[in-house]
Amino acid sequence: MSLSKRKGSAHERALANKLWDMGLAVLRGCSSGGGVRKRFVPDIVAMGPGFVLVLEVKYRSERGPVRIEEEKVEKLLEFARRAKGDAYIAVKFRGDDWRILPISDRGGVTIRPDDLGNAYTLEQLVNKYMSRSLTEYLK
Repeated sequence: MSLSKRKGSAHERALANKLWDMGLAVLRGCSSGGGVRKRFVPDIVAMGPGFVLVLEVKYRSERGPVRIEEEKVEKLLEFARRAKGDAYIAVKFRGDDWRILPISDRGGVTIRPDDLGNAYTLEQLVNKYMSRSLTEYLK
C-alpha cells in the first residue's frame, strides 16, 4: 500500500472514531478506495437515531482542488438512496478541521478550498441530525 493511501486510511479511521465518540454507530468500508468491486462501499457510514450519513472522505496534505469522479458520486448517491440516508463528502487539509459538504447532484464534483467556507463542521452536521431526531421523537 502506498504511503498516501496509508495516510488516507489513517484519516478515515480518525474521522470514524470522532463520529463514534459523538455517539453515532459507525462503519468504515473494509476496502474503501481499493480495487474493483461489484458493490460500492463508501468510506464511512455513520448512523444515529433516525438518520444515516454516507461519507466519501478526502484528505490532502496540500491545499488545492479535490476531484471526485462522476462514477464515484453516482455510486455514493445510490448507496445513500438504498440506505435511506444522505450523501456527503468530508474534506480535510493538513492543519485544518474536517469540513462536510452535501452531495445531491449526479456528475463529477470538484471542491476548491474556498468552497469549504460554506461547509458544515463535523459538530454542525451531527447536531443538525441529532436535534432533528430529538424533535421528531418528541412529537
